[in-house]
Amino acid sequence: MTRGLALMLAMSAVVPARAQVQPVPPVPALAHLPASVRVAGLAGAGVAMPGYASGIFDNPANIGPIRTLSLEAAYARLPDDSWYTTGAAAARVKMFNLGAGYRYLRYYDAGPIRDNLSWSGAGVWRVKGVALGGSVNTVAVEDSGGTIYRTVTSDAGVTLAFFEIAAIGLTFHNLGRYGIRGPELSLPSNTHLGFSLNLIDSYSTGRLLATVETVWTESAGHRTIFGLEGGAVFHGVGLIGRIGTGPPPANSTMSRNAYGASLVLSHARLDYAYQAQSAVGRSIHLVGVRWTP
Repeated sequence: MTRGLALMLAMSAVVPARAQVQPVPPVPALAHLPASVRVAGLAGAGVAMPGYASGIFDNPANIGPIRTLSLEAAYARLPDDSWYTTGAAAARVKMFNLGAGYRYLRYYDAGPIRDNLSWSGAGVWRVKGVALGGSVNTVAVEDSGGTIYRTVTSDAGVTLAFFEIAAIGLTFHNLGRYGIRGPELSLPSNTHLGFSLNLIDSYSTGRLLATVETVWTESAGHRTIFGLEGGAVFHGVGLIGRIGTGPPPANSTMSRNAYGASLVLSHARLDYAYQAQSAVGRSIHLVGVRWTP
């Protein structure tokens, strides 16, 4: 009896000790980094901005209006020599639009995290002005010791486009999460609802677009972002500036305001954005290119 009691006490002491050494998965910084330079300049308001490949990250249904092909890439060098890059492609395939993209953040210093990597694949079914889309995403974080945490999640969205005049976007991020390597990463579910409106005919010389987006995040309430971009395009060549403002995500170091611009060269766009404070440091400059024939 005494021997059995002693054994039970020993086991009760060992179980909590083992529980305490379970690794705690890191929080991916990619969750608070913009997927495209254009959206970065609008402070993250991208759910109702259809027509470009990187839209799969903000709302998979955003690639629905693409008629043939869209390619996009972006790069940012951070103050500590870390770097961040993204790439995306989307194409029309019969009744569907298909897209894929990646996002990669590489840390330079000898901190606890080595890198973040995310891959996404999306499919969209479009009927006239309504696009329904979904995507499957993998998010991986590698720490300085070489341990990799990888989680699979999914997004779903809808975009209603009213010709070239306006668009409404609704998307649900991180609908179910499953850790396929290591403990499940912290990827809270969130809902985005946005509206964009061309205040000037997009086929005219002038350009003026306004967008508003509200984000509801699990256990963090909601926040609303406003964006405005305007400029002029003559015979396919022009310059467009943009600004975005809104409260940053909870537990994020992002600044409230962001700025950007695009050089329009026929079907190509050279994009630039600046954030005084981002999830990975101060004074972040992003550059990118878009091509949509």
